[in-house]
Amino acid sequence: MKTIEKNKFPLVTIVAVSRDFIIGDGNKMLWHLPDDLKRLKSITLGNPLIMGRKTFDSIGKPLPGRANIILTNKRNLKDDLQFQKYFVQSFEDGVIKANDWIIQNFKKNEYSKKSIFIFGGGEIYKLALSFCNKIELTLVDINLKNGVSFPSIDAKKWGKKLIQKVEGNESYPSHSFWVYHRKKVKH
Repeated sequence: MKTIEKNKFPLVTIVAVSRDFIIGDGNKMLWHLPDDLKRLKSITLGNPLIMGRKTFDSIGKPLPGRANIILTNKRNLKDDLQFQKYFVQSFEDGVIKANDWIIQNFKKNEYSKKSIFIFGGGEIYKLALSFCNKIELTLVDINLKNGVSFPSIDAKKWGKKLIQKVEGNESYPSHSFWVYHRKKVKH
């Protein structure tokens, strides 16, 4: 894991959660939030995404304009360079692949605008959260009680800021956008 700690680009978790921190049911998206999808695209376009195979399968296709790095136990899966779809067997390999993709596709003067996005699901978030200094979180104003949960966020270690509230309607529930930053450790 030393490779991850020496990583050149910030690791950022991006997630949508219910009020009780459920992210999904393990198969499909539980909500369709047009404003969230627009925000997600604007934040992640031109950056690599690291996700689990189930998350990738639930999306159904690679997200264009981004490296889609899929963490899976399956061996012998072939990368698809045309669609920027890459398979890795470990989180560390995913971070290495993400770094390589940024370095191969962008100039040094663009590096400061690049991040590696942790895209889910639950197991990937648990693996990655301790390496992230930022969380882009959409809080959906519903309680689900059951499903795949996001790891708890320790308020002592994270500061949060409300970015925007979106009123719901008959098509989607109210939701809000938050940014969490890991607090600096005082010595």
